[in-house]
Amino acid sequence: MIHRIFSEILARGSKDPVWQLLAHIEQETDFYTAPASTKFHGSEENGLVRHSLLVTANGIHLAPVMLSGDVDRYYLIVSCLFHDLCKTNMYEIKTKNAKNEETGNWEKVPFYKIKDNYLSFGHGIESMLRINKYIALPDAWNHAIRWHMGAYDISPMDKFALEKSLAAYKEVLFLQTADMQAGLVEEI
Repeated sequence: MIHRIFSEILARGSKDPVWQLLAHIEQETDFYTAPASTKFHGSEENGLVRHSLLVTANGIHLAPVMLSGDVDRYYLIVSCLFHDLCKTNMYEIKTKNAKNEETGNWEKVPFYKIKDNYLSFGHGIESMLRINKYIALPDAWNHAIRWHMGAYDISPMDKFALEKSLAAYKEVLFLQTADMQAGLVEEI
């Protein structure tokens, strides 16, 4: 489906760097099978790709109103689809003991855990850096990805930078809204 989005709608020819990004995602990551989280929205197999597609659908729906129709669809789609690219190769499946309420027996059940050796620059920054290895995003979309978690991923020192980005780029609030709608309202 993601290939179709780019081949039929967005890609700017065979030399478009999006093809290198997609090759990297398909050959070197678990984007299509990873969860979106360990215990919140999309905390199941394929949760990340499902969440990313829902954020993209929300973004397409919200763009005419929130971005006043003044938007490059290519960067909108890239940013919505890959705003959580940091979550690839991040999780592993472990097991824990849990009591089966019906039988009263203890059973081993699988759960997702962040890998002990996972190293990141931080949620939004990591996704932004990974995308920019392939596609040079405009500042507005870099800020949108960096701050897509809004106040959920902010230290007191980051508050000023978030507020400045929100004031400077309408894309920041736009991606936050599309992501929150997918994760909190639609729970994917």
